[in-house]
Amino acid sequence: MKKSLLTICGAFAASALMAQVVSPSWQTLQNTSYTMQSASSKFIDVVNSNVVWGVGYSGAGVSGNFCDFTRTTNGGVTFTGGTIYPDTDTYVIANLAAIDANTAWVSSYMKASQAQGAIHQTTDGGVTWTNMTPANMFTNTASFADVITFLTPSVGVVIGDPNPGTGNEFEIWTTANGGTSWSIVSGTNIPNPTAGEFGLVNIFEKYGTNNVWFGTNKGRIFRSTNAGQTWSVSVLPGTPTASLSVNDIAFSTPLNGIAAVYNGSVTPQVFEEYITSNGGATWTKVTNIDPKFGRNDVCGIPGTGVFASAANSATSTALSYSKDGGLTWTDWGSSGIPYLNVDFADATAGWASTFQSAPSTGGIYKFNGPTAIFTLGTNSICLSGSSATVMPNNMSLGNATVTYSWSASSGVGISSSTATSPVITFTANGNYVLTLTATNATTTHVSNVPVSVISCITPTAAFTIPTVGCVNVAITPTNTSTGATSYVWSTTPSAFSINTTTSTAPNITFSNPNTYTVTLVASSGTSTTSVTHTITIASTCVGIAENTILSSNMHVYPNPAKDVLNIEVTTTENYSVTLTNLLGKVILTDKSSKEKASLNLNSVAPGIYFLTIDLKGEKATKKIIVE
Repeated sequence: MKKSLLTICGAFAASALMAQVVSPSWQTLQNTSYTMQSASSKFIDVVNSNVVWGVGYSGAGVSGNFCDFTRTTNGGVTFTGGTIYPDTDTYVIANLAAIDANTAWVSSYMKASQAQGAIHQTTDGGVTWTNMTPANMFTNTASFADVITFLTPSVGVVIGDPNPGTGNEFEIWTTANGGTSWSIVSGTNIPNPTAGEFGLVNIFEKYGTNNVWFGTNKGRIFRSTNAGQTWSVSVLPGTPTASLSVNDIAFSTPLNGIAAVYNGSVTPQVFEEYITSNGGATWTKVTNIDPKFGRNDVCGIPGTGVFASAANSATSTALSYSKDGGLTWTDWGSSGIPYLNVDFADATAGWASTFQSAPSTGGIYKFNGPTAIFTLGTNSICLSGSSATVMPNNMSLGNATVTYSWSASSGVGISSSTATSPVITFTANGNYVLTLTATNATTTHVSNVPVSVISCITPTAAFTIPTVGCVNVAITPTNTSTGATSYVWSTTPSAFSINTTTSTAPNITFSNPNTYTVTLVASSGTSTTSVTHTITIASTCVGIAENTILSSNMHVYPNPAKDVLNIEVTTTENYSVTLTNLLGKVILTDKSSKEKASLNLNSVAPGIYFLTIDLKGEKATKKIIVE
């Protein structure tokens, strides 16, 4: 299934009439040298600071099939290209994967059938393209070539749609020898497709030498962490999932990613954004999408944690970046320029494609930077003593030598104003602004981050609980923490019930015998400490629980006992008495309607026992020592 180019092409005529303002960080306009009218690149692949490949199309003839490519090996000073296929009637290009200045691959599907497909390689900079398709690849008319990508020059993956000829499994191939030979991935290593599910042309992402993702028309994203050998799948939390079509995937680290999605359950379809921080195992929908997020293309900038996006619509023609995983976006400061794609090789090498105004003019902007970007991890600093320090995470971008200058509001100490990441010291409460100015030979860029410093002390987490307890009888810890303003309680394994995990001292009930770890996390401002204790719960009762009304109305003596154990219960109702050992075995039982009763212990061996009073279903237990 082809990725729609409606977003790319629909705004060309309108944007061409708008006044264009160039971003200070993207001042260099280069010529991609396509020969067709109103040409641009529907795909670009930035290899490094010198090498960029692109596949072209005509904005004036969107429905046409174009097999043109362009390439630079000198950082965009010159782009040259040609055609990948000798005609435009056989193959339609699905995507391009560049390896180096001379080597690149394309995946294609058949124009006539809109299915099947092939993979072609060039090793001479595009002068010749060789069909490298194995004999059995994409031969079924229901399958479809969507993606080819290489994680290293030797290790590559080809992704296609479900193939009825192989049990309706996604048709995925891998190579470990640079494409000389390919092996199909067993269907047992790929989650089964849902009804009507298929992949989408060029909707994929790779990161590093092992991670690959691809999206489908059914709101699902597949991931491989071993270069395509095995796959897992996650479902986007949208409703209905069957109407969610993944339009783009990008990762800035192996864990942090963005999925751009169109929801077709409504008319017109709605754009949605999802983010992940665990490599795509789970995704979270962004409820309020920042309007500066470019919906035409998004990419991660490797090694930085920063995302870049490109826009070309009636409401937005902008380049923007995000330093917080895609939640908020900052405009690079251009307007009226239609951007189709954006791609970075690293923090220094980036390009964004646009339309050529003529075959010899324009087509792509080169990132010149710099862009000052930094985070503090938190914008609320805890001052627990005479001073508090923090070291910024400098995520700045720039394609030439960049120098830094740090400054701040009065009262803030900076270890070195020109360091990449200095130590920042605060000595008093208040609201401050930390400023980073990044400069290179081209321009200067400034970023400000507000900081709130609050007074707090490092808390001490402390509590006590019994070492033993009763099944289904609540225990209440004694919280002796100091300096804390909030608490979080938890148990391992999970307790049957904690009436509130954030109270000073909750009631905790265990329904199964086990040894449990009870943890208290005490917090004050941004400081936290924790402490743990253990409690043992046996099969019947392995502890003391005196937290009920009945327990407060019963008195057992003497304890330790030898011959007789006296029991006093303030009641006129019948109640039962049970004495058990540590293993839960019943040693003595009795029933009484008296306020005062006695148990004969002559036949009871010395040791530790538990005496349980049961009054109309209410139970109270005390530990008894028999001498």
